[in-house]
Amino acid sequence: MKSLIMIIAICILNIAVGAQYNINSTYNAECNLWLVTDWQSQASESLNPPFNWQYVTASGNYQMLDVFFIDSLNGWLTHSGNGGHRTTDSGMNWTAFTFNDTNFSAAYNGTFFLNLSTGWCVGGATQIRKTTDGGITWFKQYGAPVTGIARSVYFFDENSGVIIGSKNFPYVPFVEKTTNGGTNWTEITPAGSGQELNDQYWFNANTGWVAGYDVLLYTTNGGSNFTNLYSNIPPTGNGHSSLLAVYFLNQQTGWLGAANLERNNIYKTTNAGANWVFQNNPVSQAGWNQINDIRFISQDSGWAVHGTPSTGAIMFTSNGGINWVMDNTQYSWYDCLEIYSHSKIWCGGSSGRIWYANLGEIVGIEPISGISPDVYELSQNYPNPFNPVTKIRFDIPASVGNDRDRSVKLFIYDLSGREVTTLVNRHLSPGSYSVNWDGTGFASGVYFYSLVTEEFSETKRMVMLK
Repeated sequence: MKSLIMIIAICILNIAVGAQYNINSTYNAECNLWLVTDWQSQASESLNPPFNWQYVTASGNYQMLDVFFIDSLNGWLTHSGNGGHRTTDSGMNWTAFTFNDTNFSAAYNGTFFLNLSTGWCVGGATQIRKTTDGGITWFKQYGAPVTGIARSVYFFDENSGVIIGSKNFPYVPFVEKTTNGGTNWTEITPAGSGQELNDQYWFNANTGWVAGYDVLLYTTNGGSNFTNLYSNIPPTGNGHSSLLAVYFLNQQTGWLGAANLERNNIYKTTNAGANWVFQNNPVSQAGWNQINDIRFISQDSGWAVHGTPSTGAIMFTSNGGINWVMDNTQYSWYDCLEIYSHSKIWCGGSSGRIWYANLGEIVGIEPISGISPDVYELSQNYPNPFNPVTKIRFDIPASVGNDRDRSVKLFIYDLSGREVTTLVNRHLSPGSYSVNWDGTGFASGVYFYSLVTEEFSETKRMVMLK
C-alpha cells in the first residue's frame, strides 16, 4: 500500500521471523527510509498466529499492498507483481488478475471499488486501471502527463475521484482529479513542501486529508485547494517524518501512522488536526519504526500494522491508543488493513499472505447479564427504523445440567437473502448480550438478522432509513 516503503529498525528484538528477502532499494537517511524497487521472498511455514489471526496464501508470493472489501464477501487486493487478486467468499479463496502490459511492470499500490462492478487500481509509473465487471477484465486509463508513482485512489461517485502519489525525481507531491470516471485527469498542485504522498482519507466529496513525507494536507473544497498542516505535528530531531497512513473516526478524532528517526510512529488528534500527540506503543519500544496502516472501528478499538523485511507486528488498542498490545507478531512486513462493518478485519502481508480475524471474537459484544436465561430469545432491534446504528439483543440459556459455552452466530442479510456481514461468530456462555450494527456504507432498505446456534434459529426484520 505504501509503495513498499520500509524503515530499517534501529534496534531489532530477537523474534523469529519466517521469511528471507532479496531487496533492491534506495535509501533516504533523513527518515532512515528505504524505498524498495524490487521485492522477492521465500517464507517459512512454521506459523501459529495468536488472537485468532489466520491467513490464506494467494498465488504469486508477492507483497500485498492494498486490500478493499465492498461487502462481507467481495474484495480485491493489489500487490507488487503488476496485478492483484479478487475474492467472492470473504477472502477464503483468491483469483489472480494481471494487466498484461508489456510496457510496464509495476507494483500496484492502491485499489478502490464503488460497487461490485466498478473499481480502479493504481501503481508505479502512475499507472491507472479500471474495471466494470468486478475485476475480471481491466482497461487502461491515462492520467495527467507526469512521471511518478500513484499510491492511492479514491472515488466519491461514478464520476469524481482522486489519485495521490509523487512525481519527478527528487519526488514532489502529486494529486490528480477526474470528473468523468477517469477518462480524463487534471493535476492539482498541493500547497507546501514535502515529497511523496502516501495515503488519503475523505469524509465526503469536499473534506479530506492527505498524508505524506513531511506533508499533511487538509481540504474543504474537494482538493481544489489544500492547506499544509504538517507543522501541527510535534517536530522530530531533523524535522523529517514520513506519514504513511491517515485515518479519522470523525471530524475531530484521527490517527497517523508514521516513520522517523525518533520512532514516534503513531499520532492522535482530538481537535481536527490542530494538535497531534504521539502514542507510545510496543513497536516503538522494541526499537522498530514505521506504522504502515492504521484503522479504528470506535473511539476505543483500533489496529495498527508494522512491517519491514525483518520485523512485523499487528497491534490492537481497546482504549483509543492510550495502550497498545501486540495482536500478532507471527510474520514480517504487515502492510495494509481493511475492516468491513465492524465484523471482520484483513491485513495484507508478505509472501502472498492475507491475514484475517473475525472481530466479533475480539470486540463488539456487550454482556448485559451473567444470569442464565430460561430460553433462547432474539429481541427486536432498537431503534427500528434506524440510521445508521442499531442495537440487537439476544439471550443464550443454559441447558438442563449443562452450562457449557454455546457456538453462537448472528448474521445480517439484505432483502435478496445475501449475507452482508457477520456480527457474532464465537462461543458464548449462558447470559444476555447485545451487539451494535453500524449500517454506514449500506443502502437504505429492509434487512434481516438471524441468530443461529446448534439448538436454535430465529430471524427478524429491520429497516434502515437514511
